[in-house]
Amino acid sequence: MAIESPLFQSSMELLGHSITHFNGTSELDRKLVILHLSNAVELLLKDMVLDGGGSIYKNPKETITIHGCIEALNAKNIAVPHMNKLELLIDERNALQHRFGSPNELTAIFYMNVATDFFRDVLKQNYGQDFDEIISQFTEAKDLNALKMREPTDDSELENLKKLGKVHPLGALLSAIAYLEKTIIKFCASVGISERFSPSMPISSRYLEINGIELPKGLSERLDNTRRLRNMAAHGRAEPTREDVIAAISTIEELERFLASLDIENTKRQVAFALKKRKSERLNYENSRVLMPPDQWMYEVLKNFLMTEPSLGKRKFIIEVKDGKVSLSQLPDALPGDAKVFQYSFSLNDRGDNISAESERIKADILRDCLIPAPDISVR
Repeated sequence: MAIESPLFQSSMELLGHSITHFNGTSELDRKLVILHLSNAVELLLKDMVLDGGGSIYKNPKETITIHGCIEALNAKNIAVPHMNKLELLIDERNALQHRFGSPNELTAIFYMNVATDFFRDVLKQNYGQDFDEIISQFTEAKDLNALKMREPTDDSELENLKKLGKVHPLGALLSAIAYLEKTIIKFCASVGISERFSPSMPISSRYLEINGIELPKGLSERLDNTRRLRNMAAHGRAEPTREDVIAAISTIEELERFLASLDIENTKRQVAFALKKRKSERLNYENSRVLMPPDQWMYEVLKNFLMTEPSLGKRKFIIEVKDGKVSLSQLPDALPGDAKVFQYSFSLNDRGDNISAESERIKADILRDCLIPAPDISVR
């Protein structure tokens, strides 16, 4: 495929413009990110259709749509990478064109990642080109550098996220979290931890602790605070600040130093022992309704309850379960404001088959505490 094609050139120009707007801060910038990205994708798909010997015209005055391009490429057995996510981008573009408003920052980040992944793969597979080399010809260096700050690969690049936090705290935070997850997963693989957990698990202290790696208390708390901030930001419940970004990055740096200080062979033995212990615990529950460690079971059940119980309305919660104790924080409706904190405990019989009854009891206590005015701290 020829990169000299007018369609290819226009596509890359639009992608370059989208990166410039991505580094902007206004609602209009975020809207233009979506519109430019979708148009850039459409033009590249049309160039692929032409290169495959097809026509991009439905009639003398009208060209085919993105969906028409996809159908034409499928007919030629030409794969379109990341198709499921591109369809979301197309829908987002169509919605923006037919209504007022603009996407939030989290949405813009998601679709920028989708588009860059698409362009990176297509340029390599269909054009034999390197994405970073091509895009540098269509984007100002300062805008491209700001985009690359979001993908730190070492300590020095991680430090750059603090600078990005001045302009895009949310983007910098999410990039720092992605770096944190890679750091933990890489270390875990080196000491024999290969089990797959839910996406949020690797950045919690519990993920390390259940695998035999005990963190210093202060670091454990800071790591969990970072996870909570990520979760709240990702669900639109909090807007991270530059200070939040700096605190998160400092926690990551502290965790890296701690993991680097561990004796690998000794840690491998601790991990192996923890795995053996967990397998033994699972056997104790095989004849009961509990098919996972009770703390994890209780957490999943109560989390689902808090998200779906109609009487709780739009209340926002943070929940933790550890060592048979449930800590529940009901967040204020607006900031600044005080959170209400409740604590509950549960215990199991020898068979562990009373855990369902225990969860129902705690659910009832939660409803009573949250629907009726209660002291800030209530211990059950």
